[in-house]
Amino acid sequence: MRNTILTIASVGLAALALYLLSHMQGTSGLLSALTLIFIWGIAAVSLNLINGQLGILSLGHHGFMLIGGYVTALLMLPAKERRPFRTRLLSDWARNDLDLDKWLRGLGLDTIANSVDLKFVIALFLAGLAAAFIGIIVGAPSLRLKGDYLAIVTFGFGEIIRLLPNAPQVAAFTNGPLGIKGIPGNAGSIWWTFVVFLLVIWFFSRLKFSSYGRAFEGIREDEIAAEAMGVGLAYHKVLAFTLSAFFAGVAGGLYASYLQSVDTQTFNFFVTFFLLVAISLGGLGSITGAVLGTAIVILVRIYGGFLEESHTAFVGYISGAAVMLAAFAFSVYIRKSRRLRPVVEPKHYIFGGLGILLLLVALLFQGQPWMTQKVQFFGMRRILLAVILILIMIYRREGLMGRAELAWNKVFGSREDIPSDEQRDQDAWLSNPDLNPGAAKEDDDASA
Repeated sequence: MRNTILTIASVGLAALALYLLSHMQGTSGLLSALTLIFIWGIAAVSLNLINGQLGILSLGHHGFMLIGGYVTALLMLPAKERRPFRTRLLSDWARNDLDLDKWLRGLGLDTIANSVDLKFVIALFLAGLAAAFIGIIVGAPSLRLKGDYLAIVTFGFGEIIRLLPNAPQVAAFTNGPLGIKGIPGNAGSIWWTFVVFLLVIWFFSRLKFSSYGRAFEGIREDEIAAEAMGVGLAYHKVLAFTLSAFFAGVAGGLYASYLQSVDTQTFNFFVTFFLLVAISLGGLGSITGAVLGTAIVILVRIYGGFLEESHTAFVGYISGAAVMLAAFAFSVYIRKSRRLRPVVEPKHYIFGGLGILLLLVALLFQGQPWMTQKVQFFGMRRILLAVILILIMIYRREGLMGRAELAWNKVFGSREDIPSDEQRDQDAWLSNPDLNPGAAKEDDDASA
């Protein structure tokens, strides 16, 4: 009861904070960042089901998000945006009949057709179903493979799905490389993303601690042992792949509504790369870690623009020195916390030596003309994320959270006066004379 009350109170405080931020001046950037964290958090948690909880490396998540984005765009596109001068490649059927509003009115559901929010819920659900259907088609044959072979196959399927909208036969529905623009943006507001994000987190947390979640973890640890215990490998793998694809499609629909447009470049392989960085940084198998890693990646991408601005060579040398010294300090801390000996290996001195060398060069030659010359480095945000991923893989493969979850018991401690369900079952077994004959004897001795 305590944990439930604390959870409800936390959700209420978060909703209140969003309400206050939405009515404050100068907070549009922060609201956009939070919206992206919610959207990409859904995609990261869904990918974490396969890569973390099931232990299968999948590289085609961007394809499922693209399917969700296109389905949502086609169903939510207003009639005025379907005109030929805006969507030249759309076929007559796609322009006139592929309309969720027209379908609902044909069924007599005018009330739903008049509500953008209700139509958006239906569109997201259909987008998830479309992605899940493709997930079954992709997952059923490819999940028979293992390791790198499976990763290559999923990457290939993801790229096929991404490039398919440009094919002439499919361009009649997707508008080809021009994409689809004019998607209603009010449906992809921060409130919708916040609500869907909470529902997805609740679903995956329930799934993780259910019998299905334990079966997924058993497959991750040892497929042979799991199959010997009666776990259906093919069924559970396809189920996890389907669920992951469904919620990836939902995330793609939310992102398309947020951007108010979608094309083949919206969901390229870098989407899967960022999601992999997020779940690896936060912790494979941890829902909390996936959300934490997503927040870090999004904040770096949004607020890391200063890394790609024009800076003097002096700033570059100082920054390089700081990175090298931070890497040295991080490696020493990790080895010391794990009680590894020696604490500092010879390779670690390379980081420290380079950091000191760059710092000395910056200080000794800071007045030189070549040191004051401005240099601009493009792609530094992606490079920074790649470096973070490399450091995580080398020094802390389990990520920041490992496989643990943020729970109220870890914050406030467990309730000692209230036994857990496991303790209740154990006490019931010990006190049952039919199951434990010694219990009846103990009761007779106590009464005597």
